Amino acid sequence: MLGDIMKNEEIFTLSLDIGKSIIRCGGEIHRAEDTIKRINNAYGNRCYVFAIPSLIIAQSGNNIQLRRIEREDTDLAELARLNELSRRLCYRKKEEINITRKKIYSKGFEFFCVCAATFSFCLFFKGTVIDALFAAVTGAVITYSPHKRISFPLFSSNLVDAFIAGIIAHLPLKLGLTVQPDKIIIGTIMLLVPGLTVVSAMRDMMNGDLVAGLFELFNAVISALGIALGVAGAILLFNKL
Repeated sequence: MLGDIMKNEEIFTLSLDIGKSIIRCGGEIHRAEDTIKRINNAYGNRCYVFAIPSLIIAQSGNNIQLRRIEREDTDLAELARLNELSRRLCYRKKEEINITRKKIYSKGFEFFCVCAATFSFCLFFKGTVIDALFAAVTGAVITYSPHKRISFPLFSSNLVDAFIAGIIAHLPLKLGLTVQPDKIIIGTIMLLVPGLTVVSAMRDMMNGDLVAGLFELFNAVISALGIALGVAGAILLFNKL
């Protein structure tokens, strides 16, 4: 009996860790709650879960656990891996159970994707090839600059990134080059726009998770406000010079 209790407690703990990782990688709240419930049901545990983007509270018998969530960047590859892991758990296939985040893409490939995305977005918004090249450089700078090592809140992080992007976008004009700073800025800040967060918020609200959906929607608004203020600050600075 003691072995069964320990087993159930381990499964309960493991399911919460997976649910936390799902939210940190950009998964919906409903997905995380459903995953925790399904894993526990597969092992005969009756589990009750309440989750918001920053917290998970779950109960299984007398065992109550909480998980504080610090949101990281969206990682759909890791999200797919966690979904597959949860399915294996539900079918009691416990080999290679590892929830530690795996780095699937190399730094070089990530750098290429950042540059390609900003370059393409700049061209899409009618920038020239020169504008797109500067947008690619700017995107790489705000992605890999030293300030990224500091854990800024979401608003402050987007404010700093957008301000840096606005500054770099205007520098070619000061050097006498013919560029369109607005196109460079637009192409760059598309990396920061919380589009997936808005979609996730709407899905959560349609699933009935109104608190979680409104929480995520408010985060998206705050994120957009930080971007707007950062760009506005850079433009104001260069207008004064």
